[in-house]
Order: sequence, then structure tokens, then C-alpha cells
Amino acid sequence: MESVEKDWKIFVTIAEEHNITKAANKLFISQPALSYRLTQLEKNFDEPLFIRTTKGVILTETGELYYQYALDSLKRKQELDEALENKKDTVSGTLELGSSSIFANYELPNLLAGFTKQYPDVKLHLQTGISSRIVQLFTNNDIQIGIIRGHHAPTGKKIFLRSEPICLVTSKHCNRNRLASIPQIRYTTDPSLYTIMDTWWKQNYTTPPNSGLYLDTMETCRRFIQKNLGWSILPYTGLEYFADDIHIEPLYWDDGTPIERETNLYYHPRKPQRKAVQAFIDYVQQHI
Repeated sequence: MESVEKDWKIFVTIAEEHNITKAANKLFISQPALSYRLTQLEKNFDEPLFIRTTKGVILTETGELYYQYALDSLKRKQELDEALENKKDTVSGTLELGSSSIFANYELPNLLAGFTKQYPDVKLHLQTGISSRIVQLFTNNDIQIGIIRGHHAPTGKKIFLRSEPICLVTSKHCNRNRLASIPQIRYTTDPSLYTIMDTWWKQNYTTPPNSGLYLDTMETCRRFIQKNLGWSILPYTGLEYFADDIHIEPLYWDDGTPIERETNLYYHPRKPQRKAVQAFIDYVQQHI
């Protein structure tokens, strides 16, 4: 059964990614191994399930029929697993969790340490990244729970976790009146935060910012600010550890409203809910 289920997952992933290499990366298997499994699967039908093109792969008519079958089979297998897990007296099974990188860096380790100690039979699968990626994983049902920052609204149940200020962050020697002449540091983050940055700037300055520094992480951004190499707009999480070395100023919209960013937990509502999922939801609500 496990081998058949793996074939369903492989086929569905290729169909949704439209690309064998991307599907292999997503499934954490080599491309040759994935291509071999697909070839063996297609032998059962005596005809191709995909049409290979220069832009990727698309389903044949038979492939479309098998795609719907595989999707339905995976759903029914998940329902069976959930029913069997919920019959047990102990909380066990797999928890598929996704979290924004910042939350994972500062808050999640303590939460997971306590949760796994209380529920040692739960197997944890965790993915982290910018919130827009976690939204995609949640929407595609690749994860059961998503901890997401910003103004996203994926379909599912939402639990408010916290709200934090968005801050102007400069070196101790920077004068806010000179921001237009000082390099703005932009870093890899969620697009919704870029929108906040740009909107705030336009409300307060008439000339474009002096953009030129593009970094990959918030941690690197903070280090650059410490060395007076530029300024940035950052969420408050983690900034308290640098308060002695940088200037942190919470921002406001031009109507006086504080600029804040929410962090929420999203989960897929199911009856009955998987024990591991419900246990994590309850644990977070008690300890956040």
C-alpha cells in the first residue's frame, strides 16, 4: 500500500508542478528516480500519462483520468489514517506544520520543545519560509497548520496569535531628516511588507528612496544597519536584542494609526480533527 500511495503522490506532484525537476525537488528525491517511477507507472497503462514539451509536461486524456483517481485516493487514505489515529488513546501521527521564518526563529523552538515533550509520539514535519510561501503550502494542503504573518487570508480557520509594530530601523548616528540620501536596505521578505514600506515612504517623502542594497535575510540587514551602511523598515520581532546598537522607531500611517503586522495560525477545519493537529492548536493557545 505504501508503494502505491507513493506513486499517487509522485503523479499528483508532477501534474501540479508541470515539471519533473520541480516535482523531484518538492518530493526530495532525485530526478532519475522520479522519472523511473513514472515510467514504471505508465507501463501499467500501455500509454503515456504525460506529454513532454519544451515548457514542461501536460496530462494526456488518460493522465487526466488517473490524476482525479490519485487525488481521490490520497484524500480517502488521509481520511482512513485520521480515523485510525483518532481511535487511539494516545496522541500520535504526523503533524505537517509550516511557519514564517521569523516566527520559526524566535518563537517556534520553545513551542515545539514543550509540545514534543508533552506529545512524544507525534512525528513533526516542518517547513519554514516567507509567509507567501507558507500560504501556498497551506492552500495546496501540503501542510495542516500554517503560522503566517501579514495580511493574508487563506481559506481555513484562523487563530490570532499576536500583533507587532513595524519599525523604522537606523543606526544610532542616522538623522531621519537625511533618510532620502542614505541607502535603503531591502531584504527578502513577504511582498505585503514591501507594500507597507513603499506606502509609508510615499506618505512621508516626496522623492524616491535611495535604493541600492538588496540582501537575502533580515539578520544581514540588521548587521548592515549597525555599521551605518543604511536603514530599513523591519517588524519588531527580534529587534529588542539589538536595541543597544540601533535606533528603533515604531511607525504610524499619516492618520496616526500604528503600522502593525499580525501573526495568525491557520488550520483546515475537519470533523473529526486529527488528534495531533488539535493537540498542537490547543497547546499553542495555552502557551502563546
